[in-house]
Amino acid sequence: MHRKLIIVFFIGLIFIFFEGSSIAEPQKKKDHQYGQDSDWSVRLGAIGMYKPEHEGSDDYEFQGFPMIDITWRDTIFLNPRKGLGAYLWNQDGVKLGVSIGYSFGRDEDDSSDLDGLGDVDGGATANVLFEWNIEDISFDARYEQQFTGKDTGFQAHIGLGHAIRIGENIMLKPSVQTTYASSDYMEEYFSISPSQSVRAGLVVHDADSGIKSVGIHLISIYRLARHWGVQAMASYDRLLGDTTDSPVVKDENQYLLGVGLSYNF
Repeated sequence: MHRKLIIVFFIGLIFIFFEGSSIAEPQKKKDHQYGQDSDWSVRLGAIGMYKPEHEGSDDYEFQGFPMIDITWRDTIFLNPRKGLGAYLWNQDGVKLGVSIGYSFGRDEDDSSDLDGLGDVDGGATANVLFEWNIEDISFDARYEQQFTGKDTGFQAHIGLGHAIRIGENIMLKPSVQTTYASSDYMEEYFSISPSQSVRAGLVVHDADSGIKSVGIHLISIYRLARHWGVQAMASYDRLLGDTTDSPVVKDENQYLLGVGLSYNF
């Protein structure tokens, strides 16, 4: 059933790409009244992250990633969090959009804790996005469903944040986040099947759907110059529900630290 929904999703996404120009035209005209040309917003750079080796790990690793954030007329966008997509609706602080992203899955050799469990294949994801901004308060919700490779179910992410501006060059954004995971997702990432139990020497575990985690996140942006900026992030997430009893989870407390440098065109 979900495969048919993905086909409808793709048709809608193609339609939005062609109609995006007319949807965003009122906002473009408004920006020109103030002497701004807002057709393109491009931010490129790199970021390094100190993060768990896998979800639930108590061992950490440092990884580097490219930083890409491109927006056209505040309608078409490309960035690692949302993927490649477009807003269907963008008025009065409310945005509704769809996008295509990617889930990297999990490899058995990511950690010795995963020996004998096999790989969880990555694949493209279909995402539905909702954002609501009232001045400096933001609410966002994101649904993601992997549709290539093995069916790993879906996740739904919800966040509430507050942008705090300190002077002209510093912006802080603390937020609270929670994630709900489907039974298929929990089965792939946190369950231990009888065959896996034999190979890995772990007890059988059946993880069901539910709230997977809650957390506190902080993003800081410091503008060095007109085009250059430094981004830092820190987060704490607490794994909940059936994840806490999974042999895969060695620590329910998950931390992340990151810092990056970007150039804004």
